[in-house]
Amino acid sequence: MELTENKKTITISIIILMLLAAVITLSVFVGIYAKDRVEKDRDLDAFYQSAYYGLVGNFVDIENDLAKARVMTDSKILKEDLMKIDVNCNLASQNLQVFYANNDGMHNLMSYINQLGDYCRYLIRELDHGKSLTTTQVENLNKLWGVSKEYGKLLNSLQDYAKDGNSLAKLLGESNEEFEDILSSINNGSIEYPSLIYDGPFSDGVLKREAKGVVGEEITPEQGKKFVEKYLVGYDIENIEYAQDNVNRIPSYLYAVKLKGGRQCSVQIAKKGGLLLLIDLFHEVEEPSLTIEQCQKVAEQYCESIGLKNMKAVWINNNKSNVYINMCYEQDGIVNYPDMVKLKISLDTGEVIGYEGLNYAFNHTAREYEEPKISEEQAILNVSAILENIEIRLVTIPWNTVSEKVAYEIVGELDGEKYFVYVDAYNGDELNVLRMIDSNQGDLLM
Repeated sequence: MELTENKKTITISIIILMLLAAVITLSVFVGIYAKDRVEKDRDLDAFYQSAYYGLVGNFVDIENDLAKARVMTDSKILKEDLMKIDVNCNLASQNLQVFYANNDGMHNLMSYINQLGDYCRYLIRELDHGKSLTTTQVENLNKLWGVSKEYGKLLNSLQDYAKDGNSLAKLLGESNEEFEDILSSINNGSIEYPSLIYDGPFSDGVLKREAKGVVGEEITPEQGKKFVEKYLVGYDIENIEYAQDNVNRIPSYLYAVKLKGGRQCSVQIAKKGGLLLLIDLFHEVEEPSLTIEQCQKVAEQYCESIGLKNMKAVWINNNKSNVYINMCYEQDGIVNYPDMVKLKISLDTGEVIGYEGLNYAFNHTAREYEEPKISEEQAILNVSAILENIEIRLVTIPWNTVSEKVAYEIVGELDGEKYFVYVDAYNGDELNVLRMIDSNQGDLLM
């Protein structure tokens, strides 16, 4: 009887020991996972903090240099000052790329940075040609200084948020009403920008409506890695790590990708269907060797490879290190500007090192067109007769932020500058006029 009781005691002891071992093992694994999660969160927050504080510093320098530019009279000193602003705009753009696609409120800020840098380069070219700044140009600099100062204050206010122990990664990496309100407090268009084109007509044509181009079943973060592999085929991927969800107008996943040689890449895809939204790959160009034509072919082939059909190159910008190409969906011979993707091609390796597809994601759809009620000849008669070297084609353009119009795009020249006139294809009304001040900044492809 005692032997039986001993056996029971031993058996119970063994079971208890096994349960304790299991609990200890589970605790160890949970502890390791928790520690790993904390370390990843800490690294992610440090990543965002570095970009944020860099952006704040850029705006301090921009505001200071713009303040000085308003009172400068010597062309040489003014040109150097404008160059500094342009450099800081480029740096600010790079820092903003870290969280630009993750927060709708960043959109106006990115547009402002790009326009400011472009305007400074335009003024530098004017000074190079021996011209002095006009009264209007000085007034524009004054307005730009005021807005830069205000943006700097708003961005700087987030430091108090971080000092309270809050996560900048959470603030800048997710949809956040407080931050949206901060960046929306300066209305888009509060500055009367010169009507200039730098990266193609309607390149900033995201319409505020449902994302028509995002279709398919919702995928998991793990399934999303397969899409990332597809979008980076041939890039010698070493590791793909899911970073976080982005809960904005297009729910999406963000991935941190490590490539061979230690290169880092960020990829953002839509949760529904895995549509590509963003690629950001840092690559330092060493020996540019490719032609514009080769880069255009790369862009066309890349769009085809990721499932974007009937994409037509409409704008090319070459900065001697990289080539920026805007591609638009073409249907029935009509170029649809709302359905645009932007690609950045390296001039040494021919790699796609940048991609932005928000316009396409929001606007892409098959369209039904009515036959235009006016002819090309009639449309041309509706524009100024002093324009020369006229070219014309049918396009779809964004209209009033919530709709579209089919129009004739009429491109003409006057005094060495290109003008873009858009005429309604159904009633002949002149809808918009844009101008490109320097044809070296970009090439329109008809």
